[in-house]
Amino acid sequence: MAEIYLVSNTPSNDESMINLPVSEIKFLKFSLNLDEFDALVATSKNSFKALEFNHIKIKPDMQIYAIGEPCAKAAKRCGFSKIYTAKNSHGGEFAAEISPLLKGKKTLYLRAKSIVSNLGEILKQNGILVSQIVAYESVCARLDKEKMPPENSVLIFSSPSNVKNFILNFGWLDSYKAVAIGETTAKELAKFTDPLVSARQEINACVELAKTLL
Repeated sequence: MAEIYLVSNTPSNDESMINLPVSEIKFLKFSLNLDEFDALVATSKNSFKALEFNHIKIKPDMQIYAIGEPCAKAAKRCGFSKIYTAKNSHGGEFAAEISPLLKGKKTLYLRAKSIVSNLGEILKQNGILVSQIVAYESVCARLDKEKMPPENSVLIFSSPSNVKNFILNFGWLDSYKAVAIGETTAKELAKFTDPLVSARQEINACVELAKTLL
């Protein structure tokens, strides 16, 4: 019987999943005074982990604009209370959604070193005063070939970087079936296969979708 692999740094609590981390997150050093900003935009929970890594003093009532529930939950765990969770999980659509809400606000965007969407530039084009800080980067974790999923496996990918790093480690078999957590991840997968895209940007939703492919 085919098995489901979760290609992500965040493991699933579902024991039927095989967790396969192909990336390592490296947090970058920076200094920052959140009192200088009205709003913070984040597309990953790693944005908030980067704040903790750099011992940045939290501004609890700062308005947070998060993409997806996992990102919003990370903001709450970090100590923020005013959190807007986006309805759209694609970077460009996310930017269009929150631009009207950011008018007149000095905005901070904590981002990865390598990004697929041009969210920051779209915000600027919409007249938003936004400062971007590269807070973290995803680097490839080199794995033994014996960890390569066998033919007919169902693979869940939680980010575009995990797709790239999976390919660097193992390449791609035509018999693989794939589930993408969002549109930007699906775009990266489209180079190799026709993935299913989760309606919600959550690992649990991806797992349920993957089970329909078994």
